[in-house]
Amino acid sequence: MLQVFNNLFKSLHAKNIIFCNWKDHHAAADHLNGIGDLDLYVPISQKGQFEDIAEQEGFRRVLSYQSSHNYIEHYYGLDKANSIFVHLHVYFKIITGEHISKNYDLPLERYLTSNIETSSGLPTLNTSAQRSIFLLRYFLKIGSVYGLLQYFRELEKYSKEWNYLDHNFNYDSIPELEISLEEFKKLNQIYESSSFLKKFYSSIKFKRKLKRFKRRGFVKYQLFVINNFVVRVLNKFFLRKQKILIPGTLVAVCGLDGSGKSSLVSSMQVNFSKHFCTKVFHLGRPSSNFFTFLFNFFVSAYSFLRRMKSLIKTSNSGATSNNISLIYALRSVFLAYDRKAQSNKAFVYSRKGYLVICDRYPGLENGKMDSPRIPLNKSKGFLYLLCYKLEQKLYRSIKHANFIFQLSVPLEVAIQRNNLRTKFGKETEDELQERFAVNSGVKFLGENYHIIDATPPFEKVLNQVTHEFWYSKNW
Repeated sequence: MLQVFNNLFKSLHAKNIIFCNWKDHHAAADHLNGIGDLDLYVPISQKGQFEDIAEQEGFRRVLSYQSSHNYIEHYYGLDKANSIFVHLHVYFKIITGEHISKNYDLPLERYLTSNIETSSGLPTLNTSAQRSIFLLRYFLKIGSVYGLLQYFRELEKYSKEWNYLDHNFNYDSIPELEISLEEFKKLNQIYESSSFLKKFYSSIKFKRKLKRFKRRGFVKYQLFVINNFVVRVLNKFFLRKQKILIPGTLVAVCGLDGSGKSSLVSSMQVNFSKHFCTKVFHLGRPSSNFFTFLFNFFVSAYSFLRRMKSLIKTSNSGATSNNISLIYALRSVFLAYDRKAQSNKAFVYSRKGYLVICDRYPGLENGKMDSPRIPLNKSKGFLYLLCYKLEQKLYRSIKHANFIFQLSVPLEVAIQRNNLRTKFGKETEDELQERFAVNSGVKFLGENYHIIDATPPFEKVLNQVTHEFWYSKNW
C-alpha cells in the first residue's frame, strides 16, 4: 500500500469516518499501489467530513470531462515517496447500472455499513456482501444494447472478479431491495451456469423489478445515454481530454540559461497530462499574431540587409544600453503585446480547469530577463517615449501567475550544462556570464513564489517542484 493511502485511511479511522472498498475487490492490491482507481463507499451523512480529511491529506477533487453523476466524486492524491498520482472514485450513494448511465440509485447504506470488515488498513465488505453486490451490479449492467457492448469489453474483468469471490455463498444477509432470497439464489445460479442469452434476458427482468430505483425516466435516460456516448467517442478519438482540476491553475517555470527550466516543463507536462487537462505556453518567445509576425519579419529582413544585429538583438539578457534604436523599441512593444496576449490565453485555459504550465514568465524589472526592454530616455523623441509608455503599460497589465518556480543554479553549473547542450546557436560562455550579471536578483510576476535549487539531479528537482505545487494550500 502506498503511503498516501495509508495516511488517508489512518486519518479517516481517527475521525470515525465509515468507509470501505465496495467493488472490484480482486484488483484492490493493484489500486492501493497506484494502478487503476480505488472505489470507496462513504455514507452521504459523512461527505463533508470526508472531504475535509481528504483535502488535509493532499487529495484534490477533480471533474470528469466525459460524464458526471450525483453522489460520485473523483479525487487525486500524490504519493510523496514514489511521486505517483493515485485516483479515488468515491461513492456517497450506490449509483450503479450501465457504465455510461449509472441509472440506479440503490438504498444500500444500512446493508453496506453492517457488512464492513477491517482486516487491514483498507476496510472491505465481507465475502457474502461482496458476492451480493457483484450480482446486483452485473445484472443491472448487461440488459441493453450499450450493456452488451460493455459486457464484451469487460468480460475478462467480470471473470476475474467472479473467480476471486468466495464461492461458498452465504445467504444469511442480502440487500434490502425488492428481491427475495430465492431470487438471489436464482441470480447466482444463472451467472454460474446459464448461457449469455439467458443472462441477458434475466438482466432485463431484473431491471424491471428494480424500476422504482431508476434515476431517469425512459426519455431522459435515452437522451442522457446518446449525449454521453457522443461525448465519449469525440473525446476518445479527437479531444482526448483528461480530468478537470478544481480550480485550474497557471504554473510558471522560470530561470536563467542552464537552469533546466525547459526540461522541467516538458517532464511536468508528461506527468500531469496522463491524468489532468494540461496545456503548455512559452512566454519567452510567444506566438505572434498576423500583424506582429509581419512586423518581425520585416525587421529581420531589415536587420539582415543593414547588418544591424547589435541594434535589434533579441536575446533575453535584456536591453541595458540607453542608446537603442526606435526599431528595437517598436519590436519590444510588439513582444510585450505578444506576451500579454499569450498570458491572457493561458489564463482562459486555467479558468476551464486546465493545469497551464508556462515556460518562462514576464517580470517588471527594466532590462532584465523577460521584462520591459526599453530604458527611459526623454531625449529620444515622442515616438520613442510612446513606445516606452506602451511597453510599461502592457507588462503591468499582465496577470500574475498562480505559482512561480524559479530555478536557481550557480554560473559554473550553467556553463557546464550549456557545454553539454546540442542546441544550434547556443550561447557562448561570455554571453552566459553577461546574462547572469545582468539578471542577478530577477523576479517574475507570480503570487506563490518558490525559489528552487536546481543543482541536484533532475529527478530530485522534478519531484520537489511537483510536491511543492500539489501540496500547496494556495490553490
